[in-house]
Amino acid sequence: MDFSRRHDRWLQKLPTSPTDEGRVTRLVIRPGAETSGERECHESIELSPEQGIFGDRWHENPERCPGSQVSLINTHMLAALAGKTPMELSGDNLHVDLDLSEANLPIGTRLVMGSAVLQVSDVIHRPCGSFYQRYGARATKRVARGNATGLRGRGVLCLVTEAGTIHVGDQILVQRP
Repeated sequence: MDFSRRHDRWLQKLPTSPTDEGRVTRLVIRPGAETSGERECHESIELSPEQGIFGDRWHENPERCPGSQVSLINTHMLAALAGKTPMELSGDNLHVDLDLSEANLPIGTRLVMGSAVLQVSDVIHRPCGSFYQRYGARATKRVARGNATGLRGRGVLCLVTEAGTIHVGDQILVQRP
């Protein structure tokens, strides 16, 4: 077995996520300062193109990037990375059962969920120092390997193109460019 196949075995064990119609499994708001690590799980969230997610700290960050208003991560990938660490600590707003790979969601893809519409941005979602602290070196290396192979192991960043509400359990419809 070659080097890359040995290191990708854990990926092959993950459940396959849908490509065209996914599902929202968890909604997380980060209300406090970045260093606080504070997280709140909600049954629904409100979004707008100007605010991002209402109540999330993205809007308060003076260095914010419009393409990073909302972060999505695949729920199966996160479960494998997190182990016993609470999944909401990843800092991702939407945990989804959807194939987030570059091949499935090219830049510009629209994601319709609830009454909101998000668009996949060109900003790469990389693990930060907090992700490394919470989930460890092994998870961070796995994310880097997933990113290098186009799987977007850390997830995908989006901007809000149409305001609306998203609920846990909402269907995600993929509209590719």
